[in-house]
Amino acid sequence: MIGNVYQTVCPGCNMGCGLYIREDEEGALAVDFMKSSPANLGKLCRFGMKLAHHYSKATSMVDGKEASVEDAVKAASDKLKGADVTMLGVGNTTNEESLAFSKVADALGTVVNTGMGVYSELPTECHPTVGVGITLDEIESANRIALFVDPYIQYPLLVRRILAAKKIGASVVSVGWKDLHLADENRYIDPDLYESELGLDSESVIIADVHPNTDPGWVKRMLNLALKTQAKILFMKPFVNATGVDLLCKGTGQKGISEIMDGINEGSIKTLVTLNSDPIELMPDSDAAAATLTKLDNLIVISSRDGPVNKMADIVIATEPLYAKAGSFMNVEGLLLNNSGESTTGIDSMSTLSQNLGGEAMDYQNLHNNVLESIVQKYTKPKYKELTCEVLDIGPVEEKGNLIYLYNPFMWFDQSDDNDFVMVNMNMVNKLGLSKGGMIALTSDAGTVNMRYRVEDMPDGLILTAKKLPVATEWTTIVSTEAV
Repeated sequence: MIGNVYQTVCPGCNMGCGLYIREDEEGALAVDFMKSSPANLGKLCRFGMKLAHHYSKATSMVDGKEASVEDAVKAASDKLKGADVTMLGVGNTTNEESLAFSKVADALGTVVNTGMGVYSELPTECHPTVGVGITLDEIESANRIALFVDPYIQYPLLVRRILAAKKIGASVVSVGWKDLHLADENRYIDPDLYESELGLDSESVIIADVHPNTDPGWVKRMLNLALKTQAKILFMKPFVNATGVDLLCKGTGQKGISEIMDGINEGSIKTLVTLNSDPIELMPDSDAAAATLTKLDNLIVISSRDGPVNKMADIVIATEPLYAKAGSFMNVEGLLLNNSGESTTGIDSMSTLSQNLGGEAMDYQNLHNNVLESIVQKYTKPKYKELTCEVLDIGPVEEKGNLIYLYNPFMWFDQSDDNDFVMVNMNMVNKLGLSKGGMIALTSDAGTVNMRYRVEDMPDGLILTAKKLPVATEWTTIVSTEAV
């Protein structure tokens, strides 16, 4: 196939799986394995395999009409001068673009919010451990692994690491919403009993995750468990450069995506600028998020892909596709991964935007050098930061509903998925009189949806979904059920 071949990183999560993108002369994409990739050892999960279906290039727009990048940047400059601006960049792009975005924020006298509101609830000494976890290789050498995620659904490439650990004698305990086949034990116990009943010690590893809708109390509970047992901990994250953007934006404010949306609804936020960050995709209720964005005076989107938010934006500044960018990413274990792309359209656009707003000019090489100095040298040697904070006051933990989201890349990117069903246990099937091949009706304050179902071993009363549903309003939602 004649065209371009890019060595890049899968944008599905912060695992940092390497792959090749092949782009032919007509722009059609194909995905190929990268056998030398240290994070995924040449393998790809089902999201990575469908990556070619994920990319849709953005188009620069001004007031609903196609425009040149230059005109879009000028229009954005005019709207931003003198405005009270909120900026959102969750880490769906390179370190260098994230740093350029923060310099635009400097010119505006504001900060970049990463959407991870949980950080504002944690002592700063805990941030490095949440940001950069153990190496993925260390999972394989653990004596005991405590899983607080479902790797099959959420982070599939973890499965190989866990199985490698089991092969040399590790035991695995799953403390989740449903039984996992790879676990030696599946436990549904009171969180206050984790320390006494999970059997963790300094040779153990805890695997949890953190995302924009994570309850801060839950993260504190995981950190306390690590502190009390001396186990090491790894927080998986949903975005390709979630680790890098957190380290680059450290100390500049960590307003959560929910706080931003609340501010828009309350009228305290009138202008929002996003960098490869789509609130419609990020929020549990996409329709409610879209309705919220209509309340803005100005919505300016800087993006490499054509997400739902682009269609609502006053201005879209289109950048090159992720795989074509010059730049780097930092994965969950603190490993710096480089793109082979050479395009700097996004950086150049933000440089012009910065200058138009009275800020500094930027170029790729200086930004890259800054990245190497500011995060690589400072935060990744050694890679894992031992916890130095004291046991944390958990405070109130969010009340749970019975419909629970298992966040995964298909949900963050609003991509179609084969998992078009919900998971229930056999007791619910019998109680509701669900028929084989039938459907279950889920009803909340947001309406009703009929779904196929699959039976899993899990606690009574719970309904799990790996797909966004119109009846879900939060990470957990209270729904009523009946057979259809």
